[in-house]
Amino acid sequence: MRYRNLIDFAKKSRFRGLLRKVWRIFNKNYYPFVLGDELKTIKSVLDSGVWNMSSDDGIHVKLEKEFAKYIGVKNAVLVSSGGVAIQMALRGLGFKPGDEVIHQIDTCVACSFAILNAGVTPIFSDISLDTLKLDFDNIESLITPRTKGIIPIHMWGNSENMEKVKQIADKYNLKVIEDCCLSIGATYKGEKVGRFGDVGIFSFGSTKPLTAGEGGFIVTNDDLLAKELRTIRNWGDKTHEYGIRDQETLSWNGRLSEVTAALIYEQLKNYEKLLNTVRSNAKLIIDYVSTNPYLNIADDSSYNDNPIYSQIVLKLDKKIDKKIFMEKLRNENISVWHANFEAINSLSFFNKDRWKDWILAGDLDFVKENYSKDYKNAYIVHAKSGLGIMRNNFITEKSAKNVIKKLEKIFNDLDLGSNI
Repeated sequence: MRYRNLIDFAKKSRFRGLLRKVWRIFNKNYYPFVLGDELKTIKSVLDSGVWNMSSDDGIHVKLEKEFAKYIGVKNAVLVSSGGVAIQMALRGLGFKPGDEVIHQIDTCVACSFAILNAGVTPIFSDISLDTLKLDFDNIESLITPRTKGIIPIHMWGNSENMEKVKQIADKYNLKVIEDCCLSIGATYKGEKVGRFGDVGIFSFGSTKPLTAGEGGFIVTNDDLLAKELRTIRNWGDKTHEYGIRDQETLSWNGRLSEVTAALIYEQLKNYEKLLNTVRSNAKLIIDYVSTNPYLNIADDSSYNDNPIYSQIVLKLDKKIDKKIFMEKLRNENISVWHANFEAINSLSFFNKDRWKDWILAGDLDFVKENYSKDYKNAYIVHAKSGLGIMRNNFITEKSAKNVIKKLEKIFNDLDLGSNI
């Protein structure tokens, strides 16, 4: 039975729980895995009887201090998810219906939905074919009197050019909300991402580089903003932060379980050790790519100085048919994905005008035009030129070397006069 058939069998079998445990014992290329004293710390939370954020000395308080220290900021506010973090940050920064926030068209739709759920309007920008991130020549044409913010996204563990982001933000008096959800621990010119904007957003969802299944962080150097964010995450109740039983800001339940906080707390302790292993193993594949005329690494090392490789992002030579190449890689059990997400405006919510039910303020003609554009660069990357080698391929040195061996095999079989 082929490997893929075994996986399908395991998913459908009534013994799938047991099969999953056996698989994880013998297969070391999975992630996440236990990094420290997770079970011990979780048990201490369960024994304490305080499973939510009601205690002033709970594990979430310790985690907030440790995470702020790790990023290099004054404040870290723990919340239930990265999406809720974006909503809370926009509300805390004073955004109102009709205000617009710019971000690249080919990130996860969760970013746009979070903006919309905060009552704010996402505006899309195409990407650069060189960096696969924001096209800065395009952004200024999108700025209107309603533009209040910009969300640079550190995609797949690669930092955005924050100097250029800040130049535009300063010129037009925009708030900067850094989306660091796929890049915890990545650096920009030697400093960890998340500390360059007004706020930094982090996520610990199931696909993130540091995962606890769910959870998120908002980091900021603004003490008053942090105070407001802690109020907003508790339905806006001002009792704890201000000593007044009152609500004046439309808010959410953004709290996170102390059990999950305990898991993040222990994962964070040994996270840099994991990153060092991942970076070392990724470098083996990157060194191979540097010798392959058909592949290039998609980054700019002049500022993206220490990626964390949620994926190794590749740009493919025009001679390579991406669809066929991906199929060959998957047939060799190399898990791959795209270097970007599909253009957000290709999704039914946007291309069937369902957004009109939710955006009730602002210049709707301008929004309609933005959502109807042809984002050519993002399309080219998704359909033809961008590829991501997923992290499980290089969790271990052995798995990384195995990927190289299989890539060499594929390219040795390549007929240079035709597609792969």
